Amino acid sequence: MDTVPRITADYTGPQARRGPVTMGQANMARCVLRDPPLHMNFRVTKRVPGRRSLPAVAEAIGRLLSRHEGLRATIHSGVQVVAGSGSLPVEVHGAGTGFADEVAEDVGLRMQGTRFDLEGELPIRVAVITEDGEPRLVVFVLPHTSVDAIGLAILMREWERLIRGVAVPAPYPMQPLDLATAEGTPVALRRTEAALRHWEDGLRRAPQSMFTVDETADADAIRPRLRVRSAPAAKALEAVASRTGASRSAITLAALGVLIGLWNTQRTCVIASLASNRVRPELRDYVGPLAQDALITAELDVRTFDEAVRRFRGASLSGYQHSRFDSTALWEVIEAVNAERGVNFARDCVFNDMSGVTGSAPEPAPAAEVECDWLPEASLPAHLALWANQLTEVVDLTLWIDPRVMNREQAEGFGTGLARLLIAAGDGDVQACDITNISGISPIERDADWIYTDSCWVSLRAVERLVGEAVQGGPHLVTHTPDGLLTCHVTSGTAEEIHAACLALLPGRTAAMAPHRYVVHAPAPTGASPYGPVLTEGDGRPSTSRCPSRVSNQ
Repeated sequence: MDTVPRITADYTGPQARRGPVTMGQANMARCVLRDPPLHMNFRVTKRVPGRRSLPAVAEAIGRLLSRHEGLRATIHSGVQVVAGSGSLPVEVHGAGTGFADEVAEDVGLRMQGTRFDLEGELPIRVAVITEDGEPRLVVFVLPHTSVDAIGLAILMREWERLIRGVAVPAPYPMQPLDLATAEGTPVALRRTEAALRHWEDGLRRAPQSMFTVDETADADAIRPRLRVRSAPAAKALEAVASRTGASRSAITLAALGVLIGLWNTQRTCVIASLASNRVRPELRDYVGPLAQDALITAELDVRTFDEAVRRFRGASLSGYQHSRFDSTALWEVIEAVNAERGVNFARDCVFNDMSGVTGSAPEPAPAAEVECDWLPEASLPAHLALWANQLTEVVDLTLWIDPRVMNREQAEGFGTGLARLLIAAGDGDVQACDITNISGISPIERDADWIYTDSCWVSLRAVERLVGEAVQGGPHLVTHTPDGLLTCHVTSGTAEEIHAACLALLPGRTAAMAPHRYVVHAPAPTGASPYGPVLTEGDGRPSTSRCPSRVSNQ
């Protein structure tokens, strides 16, 4: 029986409303219901200033909910229902003197690790930690359906004012229901159609993954995190920005893309960058999920680093411009391209520039030119991710590293190499042939098992294992031509069946891809080669593209 003490935070909005969800809410609702809660729920702990009573804390929480419809909305099959008034139960946990932080961590992890009931629960959980009966900490947990990272930062700034009793400006009139209406206009729908075309073009020419791992998906995705700080790198960013016209963010993204490409000997770089989608004034202080992935695809056949910066600048501008989409329609595009290419697009490299919204207490400048420190592990479903925390005065980056692609020593070398590349670029344009010496990063070794085909590095052993599982251990043989064409020989089934089985097994196996052709042979007599005369052959791909030409009006 649950005996946790609770107080209630009463809220009152202008009115109860209902209507369609926004594209961001729809996208995040699918993820919140499917992905591990630790990936999809934000957790923030705030210290209570001065001496505040429990009723005062409850009142501030209620005012926060009263201001924002997204915090009072439940989601029911594509419809959001906004409560006009009501009460949010708030847990209260007592802690011994000096143990409030420890209790807050335990309580917060429990709340964060529990999946939200989007239909029956408001998208916010709050707990208060007390010492000697007085509030010391407030723990907030919110799912991605109610906020993105910038929306959360806006919300927490408001909380700091509310709990102190400081006047808070009136919220912008754009609430999620209003945004959903705006997204259904003809102009907005044309933008989302253009976004689908941008993604389809990028997905057809980019590698399925920048890193190759022959394993099934890593469900927990617990990642070591490396913090990299450098003051000279920040000064260098200013010089490169002046020389190229690119933003500090685009320059950092270019350095990341160039080094990932160098590490993996890739000719094309694909990175998912989290786009805030807050370019319009009425969305600057919007509290809701606006951020969606921007697909950034850039060719790496450059002679200098400045040339790479200009390519990534153009690719990122295009990616951010096309980063608002109907996620249902986008997944139809992704699945269609996957089926036609025989790949599984993996969002395995992620860039997130939070330098404009993250506030932190002042710290001493790094003592060394480049300073690295390991942070506690955290959950993130990617092979490598780079968070840009600060890009002025000091470059402050956080690298999330899948240990299956880099060990800690290699990760430190990668993070240090990225900072050194930026520092060198501050002194003048760097020749591409010098990047290895400057960064200390060289390509990983690949033996004769690897082939390069359709923009992807593919392990023949991984393809062999994939096909073996697809035909459930039946006779099979995978061959390849000098140009990388993979052919699968089997004695049963159809090309369509085997191709579909390979695609179903691909997620997480970024070192494999489905064969390009399938040849079905008649079973040979006992004692002979298992492959008799050819019965049928084909590629198993869909005969026509299933990519939608329009998006649904949500």
